[in-house]
Amino acid sequence: MSGANPPDRESFAPPSFRKNVGRWAVKFKDLFDEFKKSKTAMLGAVMLVVLVLTCAIAPAIISHDPIRPDYRKRLQTPSAEHVLGTDRFGRDIFSRVLYGGRRLLVIAMVAVTLGLALGVPMGLFAGYFGGWTDAIAMRLVDGLLAFPGILLFLLFVTLAQEYKLDGFAKDIVLVLALGFAFMPETARLTRGTALAEKKKEYVEASLIVGNNGFYTAVREVLPNCISPLIVHATVYLGFVMLVVAALSYLGLGTSPPTPDWGSDLRAAQEHMETHPLVAVFPGVAISYAVLSFNLLGDGLRDILDPRIIER
Repeated sequence: MSGANPPDRESFAPPSFRKNVGRWAVKFKDLFDEFKKSKTAMLGAVMLVVLVLTCAIAPAIISHDPIRPDYRKRLQTPSAEHVLGTDRFGRDIFSRVLYGGRRLLVIAMVAVTLGLALGVPMGLFAGYFGGWTDAIAMRLVDGLLAFPGILLFLLFVTLAQEYKLDGFAKDIVLVLALGFAFMPETARLTRGTALAEKKKEYVEASLIVGNNGFYTAVREVLPNCISPLIVHATVYLGFVMLVVAALSYLGLGTSPPTPDWGSDLRAAQEHMETHPLVAVFPGVAISYAVLSFNLLGDGLRDILDPRIIER
């Protein structure tokens, strides 16, 4: 028997665990097959992977400091030395685009994560338990939704400027503003899904076997709320990047000379007639990032449709 294969670790697991592993493996395979069939999702995913990988390896593929000026090379056209040319201070545009993308991606991901961390528990427990929990949570959400998001962003940014915050501290304030703005919509989406799910038989079965409400909400209901949340978060990532770029364009973002697509686009306005490429590349970068997230979100919306997934 020495030549026999060693038993798999899952063979020692409880039957329920093996059953869940097999069920999720089949579901993941089905979703992956649907993902490969969706041209929209595939295109968005490929565009996003290219963006993230390029920004991630930026220090390894660029040889020019994105901040240090070189006035002898102002407003140069694309060349072998400067792939996308230089700006009004002689800084390499390619370097600034990549480093600006790194910053925007980090801000967007952290802000969306914060919004999910705040909104998902609120919506889950409000939808599942109902009563006064639902009433308090939804009145808070209604109050936040009544406050326009752009005013919330401007309020946080103005406070940061009032207290002379800059750099990393200002980015933290911006992340908090974006996270709180994302939270109400996340809470309402999670609540609506939880209200529909708690009426299903598997929830009643969980309570019958002795599980309490908290365990049932987190262990049984929450996993079935993930699909719409993934789509919602993916689309919002692009929106966050657009908002950050817009604030920088208005002069309310990170102070120069930090690489930023919005502020670089604003600075390039002065040279639109004589050197239009200085403005084209930051603008294309913003459009590319937002489009990749929107395409991926639209594709995932079709793939994760509850009519496709077997519960």
